[in-house]
Amino acid sequence: MGENAQGKTNLVESVYMCSFARSFRTSNSTDLVMFGKDMCLISADIESSSFDRKIGISVTRQGKKMIKKDGKPVSRTAELLNNLVVVIFSPEDLRIIKDSPDKRRNFINKEISQLRPRYFECLKNYNDALKQKNALLKNDVIMDEMLDIYDSQLAYNGYELVKYRRNFVDKLSACSSELQSRISQGRETLEITYSESCRADSAEQMMAEFAASREKDRMYRSASIGPHRDDLEFFINGKDARKFGSQGQQRTIALCMKLAEVRIARDVLMENPVLILDDVLSELDIERQKFLLKEIDDVQLFITSTELGDEMISEMKDASIFNVSCGNITESTNV
Repeated sequence: MGENAQGKTNLVESVYMCSFARSFRTSNSTDLVMFGKDMCLISADIESSSFDRKIGISVTRQGKKMIKKDGKPVSRTAELLNNLVVVIFSPEDLRIIKDSPDKRRNFINKEISQLRPRYFECLKNYNDALKQKNALLKNDVIMDEMLDIYDSQLAYNGYELVKYRRNFVDKLSACSSELQSRISQGRETLEITYSESCRADSAEQMMAEFAASREKDRMYRSASIGPHRDDLEFFINGKDARKFGSQGQQRTIALCMKLAEVRIARDVLMENPVLILDDVLSELDIERQKFLLKEIDDVQLFITSTELGDEMISEMKDASIFNVSCGNITESTNV
């Protein structure tokens, strides 16, 4: 606990960094370094049923990042993934239904990457090829031979991404639907679907779709179809929740999705991930707070908040409370 701007989120940001080697708040690594300091250091000892591991990360003022796993340097972020899996729930996530498609794609990308490092590598390769293709399309002279090369790379990696996403969204929809039904006492049925801008059942089909959209790409000077244009759609009792859902329904969907993430990660890992609730409890009414805490009573949990009411404290078993002030952390009491 602690007042705003005291460093509560910095603590859970460090936990997340040990999972993904990047912040959930900023894409600029230098933002992680305290003002007036040359670098920041993060370390974590991870204990699971199958292994013990030590993760260390340093970031310099110049943005140079070094990652170590069990004392040995890690050259690729993919090597860090799947060691410490973290699900984070913040106030921004409550707006994911109404937010832009790139926020929902980012949500999918982060969650699958943690569980499937191969996905992360395909995503990196896809984004590199996409950047090169878009740069080429902005030139006055565009060579079809180069577009063929980039489209081939996009199709190969893109179809891999789509296969992973379809599987993930199927599981996400099933889990979220069951949770939504329970929290609404059976009044609401939730369905989440994966909306594809380029429907293909093979890399070859995706390549053919890219070829068919080439003139459109030239016109708009950017790649018009592909996994980078895909989205999630949400339906409550068959109606588009983005257009017709109430704010309460949209927040409940976001809550159910986060709980579903925990379940999916548990199924893949055969143990629970770490869950971070970053200043999100105050955004939920008391019934949703209780539902959330009841569903995660066996999960290692970090909660940041300016205050915790007695009713919420009574819901948490074997918890420890720490106060954060001016970046300093002190344990106050045991619940």
